[in-house]
Amino acid sequence: MSPTNILLTQRAADILGVRTRIQLKLPDRGLTIQKEHIDPIVTVIRTYRPRIVFAPYWEDRHPDHGQCAKLVEEAVFSAAIRRYGELPPHRVQAVYFYMINGFHRPQFVIDISDTIDKKLASLRAYESQFERMSGSVDTPLTNGYIETVESRERLFGKEVGVSFAEGFISKKPLILAHDLLGEER
Repeated sequence: MSPTNILLTQRAADILGVRTRIQLKLPDRGLTIQKEHIDPIVTVIRTYRPRIVFAPYWEDRHPDHGQCAKLVEEAVFSAAIRRYGELPPHRVQAVYFYMINGFHRPQFVIDISDTIDKKLASLRAYESQFERMSGSVDTPLTNGYIETVESRERLFGKEVGVSFAEGFISKKPLILAHDLLGEER
């Protein structure tokens, strides 16, 4: 990662209040399902022992995003296997997929009305990706990407009666912590 990209990434992380950020040395436009790509993710899972893991939705215009989803699923599975690798195993409770590009019908949404400004500011921190600059070329990202994200989150929010919501997809059924009338069980 170039020094400029490291600064942009740190700026976005600061905006979001990220305490720990890990940059794996995986190839750009070369992600494949192989042990050399799975093992670093397994190490992160076993080191930090998350209950929930988020990954890009597997249907995306960028091939690396779909491959990343598959790699994360493989790593989550492998991290739970006792005889795989050196660190103690860890079983993740759930994997949820978020949208990067495009619009897909989410299975559930989370109200992000109070944090949408931070989300958009963190995206804008990557100005070289989202703004056309001298010497750059037109891409789907430089042609209204941030506005599209904002519109998508506004639409998801409208569907559930809040200002903004982020949509997620799960391969497994969800269990509700409240009954259908909104009362806690």
